[in-house]
Parts: sequence; C-alpha cells; structure tokens
Amino acid sequence: MELKVGATRYESGDRQQTEGYAHALRDFHEVSQSRLIVPILCAEKGPRRALHLKVTGQVADLVEANETTLAGTLTAAANASGQLQDPLDWQEFEASSYRPTPTIIEAARDLYAGHRIADIGRGDAADEALQRTAAALREAVERAEQRREKLVCFVTGAPGAGKTLLGLDLALAHRRDTAPTALLSGNRPLVHVLTEALATDTAKRTQIPKEKAKQQAEAAIQNLLGYLREHAGGAQPPPEHVIIFDEAQRAWNAEVGLKLLKRQQSEPLQFLSVLDRLDWACLVCLVGPGQEINRGEEGLTLWGEALSQVAADGRPWRVLAAPQAARGGPDVSGAGLLETHQEATFPLEEEPRFHLGNSIRAFRNEFHGKWVSLLLNGQVDEARQLSREMKAPPAYLTRDLLEAKAWLRQHRRGGRSAGLLTSSGAIRLVADGIPPAPRSNELSAIGHWFLQPFTDFRSAGALETPLSEFGCQGLEVDYAGICWGGDLLWHEEKWLVRKMQSPHWRKVKDEEAQRFRLNSYRVLLTRARAGTVIYVPRGDVDDPTRIPKELDTTAHALEHAGCQPLESARSSNPG
Repeated sequence: MELKVGATRYESGDRQQTEGYAHALRDFHEVSQSRLIVPILCAEKGPRRALHLKVTGQVADLVEANETTLAGTLTAAANASGQLQDPLDWQEFEASSYRPTPTIIEAARDLYAGHRIADIGRGDAADEALQRTAAALREAVERAEQRREKLVCFVTGAPGAGKTLLGLDLALAHRRDTAPTALLSGNRPLVHVLTEALATDTAKRTQIPKEKAKQQAEAAIQNLLGYLREHAGGAQPPPEHVIIFDEAQRAWNAEVGLKLLKRQQSEPLQFLSVLDRLDWACLVCLVGPGQEINRGEEGLTLWGEALSQVAADGRPWRVLAAPQAARGGPDVSGAGLLETHQEATFPLEEEPRFHLGNSIRAFRNEFHGKWVSLLLNGQVDEARQLSREMKAPPAYLTRDLLEAKAWLRQHRRGGRSAGLLTSSGAIRLVADGIPPAPRSNELSAIGHWFLQPFTDFRSAGALETPLSEFGCQGLEVDYAGICWGGDLLWHEEKWLVRKMQSPHWRKVKDEEAQRFRLNSYRVLLTRARAGTVIYVPRGDVDDPTRIPKELDTTAHALEHAGCQPLESARSSNPG
C-alpha cells in the first residue's frame, strides 16, 4: 500500500511505483512468492474508484482508493487472500529473505553511482559465489600492480551467471581505487545501451551536461574494435592498465584481423602486444559457452596459441584461469587454452574461484540455462525430464501471435520489461506480421528498444519491433516473446538448420554455420529474466517457405521438451 497524503489524483508515476513494489515482492521476497499480492495506491483526496480485483501471476491489478474507500479496499483484499491461503503473521513476513536481482542496466547504474557488487546482490549462494569471484579478481589485479607483472585472468560461467556484472564492477567501481580500467566489448549494441543509460542517469544525478557524462561513461565502457584501431598500430602504451574483455571466447583469428585492421594477427595476439607496452597490466577475459555467432570466432584455443607465442618470444604472461578455461568442456563449449594432454608453455595456475556455476539472470528458474542447452543439443527427452524439476515451465508455447503479445502485456506491469525476439535468419516471419529486426549497427533503434517506456512505440514494451540475436546479446528483458522461424526446424529427431536463398529455403550443411544458428537461438532463449513465451507460426499451405507440417513438428518438439501450452496455462492459472 502506497499512501499519498493530500493527493487529489492518481499520478502515473505513483501507479508505477506501487506496482513495482508489488512485483518486487512477488519476484524476490521468498514468503510472498506463494501469496496473493494486491497493490493499493491511496490518494487521500482522490476520486472514488470502482473496486475490481483482477489477478495475473499472483499479483492483482493496481487498486486505487481514497480516504473513504481504503477500509473497504483492505477488507476486499484480505477476503480474497483468505480464500486462497493460510494467514501470514508479520514476524514471518519480516524474517523472510529478500533477494533482488538487478538487470545489467540497473547494476551498471548502481556501480557507476558508487555502489559495490556486494551492495546490489541477492544474498543467496549464487550471489556469494559472485562476490567471491569479484574479490579474487580484485586480489589478482592488486597483486599484478604490486609485482609489476603481466597477468591474464580467465573467468568462466554459464549465460546469465554474472560475468558481465563482474566486468562492470572492475570497470566502474574498482577503477576509482587503482589504475585506469575499462570494459571492452565487441558487442556494439551492449556498449551503446550501457553508456547511454549511464550518461542519462549521471546527468540527472549530478546535473552535468549529458555529453560530458557520456564521454566519461565511454572511457569506462569501450568498443573493442575501436580500442584496437586506436592502439594496435602505434608504439605508445594505452592509458588503461586493467582491461576487461567481455565474451573473450568470441575472439577472432588472424584472417579476420587482416580484414579488420590490416594486421595478420589474431585478436588475442594483438591485445597482448598492445598491453605489453605497459610496465604492468592485467587482462581479464570473461568466457561463456555457446555465444559465438560470427565466422572467425575461434574460442579459447586462440588465446592459448597467442600466450604460447609471446612466451616463445621471451615475453611470458602469467595466467590465472578457471579449470574449465584451462582444459575446455561443456562450460566453454569446446576446447580450452590447452589441448587435453598438452603441457602449458606459459606460466599457468588454475583458480577455482574464477568459475560461476549458477545463473542469476533467470532468477525464477535456476535450471533454465541447462534446459536450453539440452533442447538445442537435440536432447528433448532429457530436457523434458529437467523441466519437471523446475518450479515453473521453461517457456510457454503458443501458435497465436496475438496471444503471445497479450501475455507479454500482462507481465510488463510494475516497470517490468517485455519484448519480442527473433533470429536474424527467420526472415519469413514478415508474412506473420513480424517486421525485420534492426541491424546491429542501428544503435539508436536498439537503444530506444531497451531504454524507453512501453508507451513509446520504439520501445521493447510496445511489442511492435523485435530484436535479433545481434541486437540483444549480452542484454536482457524480464519477459521475452521468441518468434520461432523457419531457419531452425525439428526434423527426423534433430534440429535442421536452413538458410533462405530466395525463393526457397536451403539446408545448411556447413557445421560451423549450423553451430552459429543454434547459438543464435541459445542467445534468444537465455535473454529473459522472469519468463518466456515462444510463438511458432501455423504456416500457410500455399506458401512453400511456411509449410504447416514443418512448423507443427517443431511446435510438438518444443512442447515435448517441456514448454507448456499457453492456452492450458491460462485455463488453469491466470498467470
């Protein structure tokens, strides 16, 4: 209940504030997660409103009350709750744990404003592991500075485990305490969205011009290719002694290096060469599985080769690496720094604290990342078994786009974000009323999609424009509507990857291209923090690019893997 003493109107900001409190209780307060929550906004002198209690996902729609109707509103809420569950005393409510999980944008704002990673965490096991890793990284940086040595740290973790949050902690909070530090990402949309959000927030808090605030933010979070273009060809040392390389497993090979920078060196080798000009340096590589979506991205093997080469040249770097990074495996989707039986030719020490095993993004479904991996590996039976252990379905499934949008609208209350996502290869979705996604270089469009309220037609919440894997990678929404395309179909008990060669689909035979397409769907399926609905079109018998039987088979496979039909979910539970 939010009381506005003397208020004569129900302001939109007050409505959103009250709804936000209610949804935060539902999402992050343990005992509240099994309760009916009724948000009440009381404007003391406001107009009388009719009382209707409509519940979606355990949270009622906002109820507006004034000084004369508040008592009746509380009674109605209590009666509705009493019919559903046993009474709850205030001591139990007060003692229950509250574990908020900020979005990456919210976390970046808090860290930039002066908070530490411990101040914005959840207080559970996943958060404790994140703090341990953050402390281990700070220790490593401080030791490198004290010893004046060159150090590379490899931190591994599942999608949504908090790797980028660790990088932001070093880049935004740690940089105030020690040497200049920057987070580098080859993901231009991620860099744009974060710097835009930081600049806007800083300008509001400090009253400095936004352009100046943006220059400061861009010094802390930089485009990776721009950094190399500025420093790779020169002889001067860069200003930053500590560099965080986000998604380091996506580093490109020498062929791409020649194309982009006219230097036939891999990206790891170019970075080591640039940082070698400093008297000491620490390079932190954040490594995740299954996120490679472009040709030339060759994973940790390139880093091992680069480290071996500089060691052979008499310039060895000391390496601290999670065990998963050293030898590879499912946590890094392939080979590590070393071959299985290979001995390191550079100083290598394994650091178990550098691995994050728990996802904090999908805060309402901790097994979600594993379920996605099983699904895309074609292990639908195993995915189904895992789904039965989940507190909620891994995703809902519908064949009706309007139904998917209605579900997303229901869940964008309380300031929660919702948006449509689609594969860049799903170009025939235009026939189902889904426009093409902005390209990855259309940064303004992507920034508006993430940062504007749903009342702005350019925003995610307006549900008019989807984002592809290239626009949303590294970022997130609370609720995602994934529009499944004809580029990935279930066929003969496995995934069939296709590419449009107008006017027909063609089967993709190249194994690397197949992996990229599966990884594109991995990115899409791991973007939601609270819930996902998957829309599979019905197709058209008169359109050979949208054959209904192919799409039906795919929908059946997703349902078999544990996705719950949206229609049955609505009939049994309003949320």
